[in-house]
Amino acid sequence: MNIVQIVNPSHIHQIWDQVKDYLQASIETNTGECTLEQLKGLLATGAQSLLVAVKESKITGAMTVEFINYPNERVMFITALGGKGVVNNQTFTQVEEWAKTQGATKVNAWAKEGQAKLYKMKAGFITMRYVMEKKL
Repeated sequence: MNIVQIVNPSHIHQIWDQVKDYLQASIETNTGECTLEQLKGLLATGAQSLLVAVKESKITGAMTVEFINYPNERVMFITALGGKGVVNNQTFTQVEEWAKTQGATKVNAWAKEGQAKLYKMKAGFITMRYVMEKKL
C-alpha cells in the first residue's frame, strides 16, 4: 500500500532526484506552462506542494498541486503526476483527506484521454468538461 507524504518546501532540493523523473512525463504533456526546473522552483518557494507516494520506504510516485481560490470553491489543482500505482482509490483517498485539511472543496486535473480514463476508473473522478486552448 502506498502511503502519501507531503514534502516540506525546505526539503525539495534534497528529494528532487528521487521525484523528477516521475514528474517529467506530465511536464512534457503540458503546453508550455512551466518547465521541470520551474516546477522545482515553485515547489521550493511553497507556491505549489509536492506529495509523494511511498511503499516500503521507497518513493513510487509523485504529485504536485496548487490551490486556486474562487468565490465559491477552493480547488486543489493537480499540476503534475507520475509513478506506479499513484492513481488509485487508496492513494487518492489520502490525497483528498489532506486537501480537505487545506480547505479544498474540489480537486481538478487536466488529462489526456487515456489519463482521463485512468482517473475515472482508479480514483473516482468524473468528466465535467474538456479544456480547450488557443494561443494568441
